[in-house]
Amino acid sequence: MKFCRLVLYFAAAVALPGQNTHAVSTAGPAAPALLPDPFSDPLIRQIVARDRVAVAGDHEETKKLAADLEKWTAAQPQNHLLQAYLGSVYTLCSRDAWPGPGKLTYLRNGGRLLNAAVAADPLNPAVRFVRAIDFFELPAIFGQRQVARDDFQFLLRQAQGEIKSPYALETDTVQAIYYYAGLSLKQEWLEPQAKIVWQRGLSFDPNSELGGKIRLELAKLK
Repeated sequence: MKFCRLVLYFAAAVALPGQNTHAVSTAGPAAPALLPDPFSDPLIRQIVARDRVAVAGDHEETKKLAADLEKWTAAQPQNHLLQAYLGSVYTLCSRDAWPGPGKLTYLRNGGRLLNAAVAADPLNPAVRFVRAIDFFELPAIFGQRQVARDDFQFLLRQAQGEIKSPYALETDTVQAIYYYAGLSLKQEWLEPQAKIVWQRGLSFDPNSELGGKIRLELAKLK
């Protein structure tokens, strides 16, 4: 069994400090200050960069990243984003493993960690986004597509302020949510809804790399 994933999370468009943010909470003036985008954390940015190399097919980097994430999650058991990344990288380990029980074990452990991370930190959009992308890319035979679709809908509601979140997301992160949510809707043959989502996502930054990808998807619908 072998499967592929998209390069995780918006093609390295992790926002740099100082970029515009989009608060995903509608809390009033008395609410506590929102936390920074989890994807802006320096360690997470390093993980994203290394993950791109692993996704591209570097088996050694996949092994090294899994080992590092195992170490970091043991040292920071309450960091559920690290836990989610470990689960995601385990699916890459499954891709690289020889056919046999070990291949399925990696996949099951990856899904277990991703689900546990979301259950422990359900309002963290980064944790949910990591699971959504991973499950979206799994073949339908594994039965995780609906979980991914539900995650994307949840993330859209956060981005629109319908569900409160303690984080203020960077514009790139919000645009990534709209981009992949649109892909998920298109996968369900809901192209009119996908178009609405992409048009909204494009409005955040028409000239970004993700904006270009959204324009390409919109062009396919014409």
